[in-house]
Amino acid sequence: MLGAATSAGAATIAVDDAHHVFGTPGETVLERLVAQADEDHRLVVASRLQPGEHLVHASHSDVEIVTAPELALRIDEIAEAFRAAGGHLLGLECASRVASETGGWPALVHQLAVRSRLIDPDALQGAIDAALEGDFAASLLEDAVRTLPPAIALALERTSSLPTLDFAECTRVLGADEATELFAAVDGGAVMHVVELGHRVVPPVLRRHLHARCGDRASEPAAHAEPAEPAQRAGRRRGEPAAEEPLHLGASGRPPTRTADPLDAALARLRAGDVVGALPLLHRVLRNGDAANRLTARLLLLVIREPLTPRETTLDALAVLERECVARGLGALARAARGAIAPIAGLPEGAAHAVVEEFELRRDERGAALVAGIDLLVRMRRGRGTSGAATALAQRLDELGCADLATWARAAAALLAAAGGTTPARDLIVDAETAVIATGVDAAGAFIDAARALTGPPEHAAALLASSRRRAKQAGLPRLPIAPPAAGARAQAGRAPAYADPRHPHLTVGCFGGFRLRTDGADLDLRAVRPQARALLRMLALNSGSPLHRELIADILWGDLGTDSAVHALHVSVSSLRRALPDAGTSGSIVERVGEAYRLGIRDRHDCDLAEFDDRLAEAATSKQRRDAPTTASSLRRALALYVGEVLPEDGPAEWVTGARERYRTRAAEAASSLAHLELHLGEPRAAVAAASRAVEIDPWLDESWRTLVTVHRSSGDVVAARRAADDYRRMRIALGLE
Repeated sequence: MLGAATSAGAATIAVDDAHHVFGTPGETVLERLVAQADEDHRLVVASRLQPGEHLVHASHSDVEIVTAPELALRIDEIAEAFRAAGGHLLGLECASRVASETGGWPALVHQLAVRSRLIDPDALQGAIDAALEGDFAASLLEDAVRTLPPAIALALERTSSLPTLDFAECTRVLGADEATELFAAVDGGAVMHVVELGHRVVPPVLRRHLHARCGDRASEPAAHAEPAEPAQRAGRRRGEPAAEEPLHLGASGRPPTRTADPLDAALARLRAGDVVGALPLLHRVLRNGDAANRLTARLLLLVIREPLTPRETTLDALAVLERECVARGLGALARAARGAIAPIAGLPEGAAHAVVEEFELRRDERGAALVAGIDLLVRMRRGRGTSGAATALAQRLDELGCADLATWARAAAALLAAAGGTTPARDLIVDAETAVIATGVDAAGAFIDAARALTGPPEHAAALLASSRRRAKQAGLPRLPIAPPAAGARAQAGRAPAYADPRHPHLTVGCFGGFRLRTDGADLDLRAVRPQARALLRMLALNSGSPLHRELIADILWGDLGTDSAVHALHVSVSSLRRALPDAGTSGSIVERVGEAYRLGIRDRHDCDLAEFDDRLAEAATSKQRRDAPTTASSLRRALALYVGEVLPEDGPAEWVTGARERYRTRAAEAASSLAHLELHLGEPRAAVAAASRAVEIDPWLDESWRTLVTVHRSSGDVVAARRAADDYRRMRIALGLE
């Protein structure tokens, strides 16, 4: 078969279970395939054993080896796997138990998920607990063990009573030579494992199987004893509340004293809206705090930096944090991490609500409020927050006596209602203003000013938006969780056109498909500008003219230099940009300083394609609420015309851009899918197919894009195209390991 694939000239060849040909004549054919791999011919080899050096060196192109631990599924991926293979979305707490017991081993998770198809959803958790406590995957585990070299399999059996693979303990049991050989196999990826608190941990289901295999059942309890609170795990499986230290949300929002604990001081600043001021305090906790405080600070930093960090990076870090919290017996903090995973992973709202209910079951109302707040914040950042959820959070916080935090929730409810064009927006604005006066949380007024800009007369919108940005900046809030794009459009509609100064060119900025800075329609040559200064320019462009605090910029671009050196490097880059670039007309320099922040000095929001894209989608949302299909479709077409490629592709995997890049990609794909359905509704089947195809082109890994394409083809009567799209959709899911 390998020879046939070679002679057929296939562009991509996947070889599974390649370990079966190691040491046979087939290995020579495999080496020849590896040698032929290049940019035009891809080869994917899956093996349970590490390939030999001669096989790796046979390739003339780059070789990337992915080991078993790197294929482990995260908690959110386990929940999604159950929905895809079993039809039920698994709760995150149960998903955490599956992750802990299986080590995220995809084959074991898939086997559990398939078995859950015929189980009633209410009995699902109990059935999974029973399966995990038994040897549900004996044949699969036995096959995996038999694939290993006999010496490694025997070493794993003899150390199966150890909760972690500690080298000293393994040396005591096996001897130095055998322990070294075992660790080489484990670290080489031949044995599925995870790393918890710096220790290598073999999945408990595999340890129990190995222990049973060697016949020593007498010590089975020790074989799968966890380093973290087994009693708590058992209690959690039965749904019984466990006595825990409840999460705290910090002292009431008064300025912290100089002697305050750094974590308490950071929480106080966050409650006041001073995100920038809280960052150095949280970093100090990471350096000097105790274990629990360090984990809390990590959670807060991950949530704060989530918009600037790739989603997969954040989810991986949260999954590691959750495991560490479980291992240390910090159940409440582990649940908080799961609560953050749910919205960031894009799971249905019920996933986060289930975590809130877990806190309520244990009478930890503060933990429930924390998770509800994180869920609301993340969904607001993605344009999916609701005023109802914010109002419910405000009521929950009022019951806890957290009036300052409740003020933030009320201000968020007002902004979300105004952005969505809902009827009670004005009443919510009044409630929020009253709360600001009563609590003195003036920074929340930034949300209120933005909400008033959306609901008030157009001629006042510009002044209100300026007030919103000023109040946010003064408080230390880098930017609002959601941009009020419609306000920019309202302000533009309500004022006279900006005066065009003939002495200065009109500057426009483009980020879709690559960075472009134009003067009167002609691209500026930026080759003479230093690379870091160009990165600063692109970062400011990503904020569409909104101010970005200097300490946040310095931390992102020059964080490894230390605070003072980073700020100095920022000033140097700003100066070089001002010397190299033309003025921005009446606004002065193209890089403007606003207090302790910097922004791009463009005349109007629509001089940046990102801002115009946001405004077009906002217009579409408003038209949709009015049930005005033609106007909605027109706004979506104009938005998609702006999306000519990914955001700032020249910055590659830089953390500060990947989050925005992924959000705009998802929003563009969703807009194309919505347009396809609208075109069908308007009687334009060809336009619907074109829009659905564009959705798949923008994001080929988004389920909704493929489902829309299949639906549009079927509705258009093209059965062949619908079947072809369905087959392509299935191949995509197979490539992701979902089928």
